[in-house]
Amino acid sequence: MWKKVIITVAVLVVLQHILTVLYIMGFHKRIYQHYPGPCRIIPEIDSGSENIALLSNGLALISSGCNPVHMGFVLDNEILNHQGNIFLFDFNHPEKNATKLKLTGKDFEYARFSAHGIDVYEDKKTGAVSVFVVNHRRDHEVIEVFQFDHKSLTLHHKKSVIDPIMRSVNDVTAVSSDAFYFTNDGYATTFLARNLENFLMLAKGNVIYYDGKKMRKVVTKGSGNNGIAVSPDNKFLYVAHPVGMIINVYERNRDATLKHVQVIDMGTGPDNIFVEPGTGNLWIGCHSVNHEIMGHFQNKTVTAPSQVIHVKWEDPTRVTHGYTLSEVFLDTGDFLSTSTIAAYHQSTKGLLIGTVVTKLAYCQVNAF
Repeated sequence: MWKKVIITVAVLVVLQHILTVLYIMGFHKRIYQHYPGPCRIIPEIDSGSENIALLSNGLALISSGCNPVHMGFVLDNEILNHQGNIFLFDFNHPEKNATKLKLTGKDFEYARFSAHGIDVYEDKKTGAVSVFVVNHRRDHEVIEVFQFDHKSLTLHHKKSVIDPIMRSVNDVTAVSSDAFYFTNDGYATTFLARNLENFLMLAKGNVIYYDGKKMRKVVTKGSGNNGIAVSPDNKFLYVAHPVGMIINVYERNRDATLKHVQVIDMGTGPDNIFVEPGTGNLWIGCHSVNHEIMGHFQNKTVTAPSQVIHVKWEDPTRVTHGYTLSEVFLDTGDFLSTSTIAAYHQSTKGLLIGTVVTKLAYCQVNAF
């Protein structure tokens, strides 16, 4: 009798897990396409625009050339050969296109640059702009630190931050010119082990804090920890979980440790998070139908949907309270595939939407 009970329970557990995976993959979803206003593709970028960081003067820095093979995906050969770059887009002149920035530094190897997450920190006293970029080098996971020279359109390499705790780095958010948080989206580094980790939805991800000298875990576990961002007042930290379809909200303590205070139930797969400077509201690039992403990665000509969700706080100073979710943008993938980030410029009502491995779109936000 006990043997039958154990077998029945085991079968039910396995069945429940399979159904959960199928639900997360989004086989049941349909796409009803809509845009917030007129949109266009920025022509210079065709190797991805995975993440976007916005400066106070309206300049946006865009990471391009991400190779997500470390996450266990089977990839198109073109994606495997992507060259990492950082592009510049000026929201003040949206009619213009993107400009590729020069990358310099005697210790920086451009040929081994695979850009993923990106963030900036502006020193209010000196005006200096520090740029932090996740780099998936073949030998190490690295966060590259640059100094941005606007006049020469150059990123001057300052240092490469490397540590054994950096297993599978996804995104980074800066809290000073030296300190930052970053996410590991998993632990395993081999193809089979990572796919097993992904399928079983093991909580092997984490959040790490780097104070400029050493690193320490501040969130010890999580499944697929992805995009990360800090609130304008530096009091709260947001971490996206595409697998769980949620965003976790943490309050920052004085010693940089984190206290979990809120869960935003997205109902879709959030990737990267853009925090609107003036309001603290969130703009999130999302994956609404996850199973189509895998086909897109295997063949870039196969499309996958893009989605942008807006999170409006009822009280921006108290993010532990209520919020409202609105869908700003939804596309079948024919116009834009696999959206990852949506950066909004309030004064011009412009929206940049980035993707994992293909294009970059600009939309004028008239209504949503």
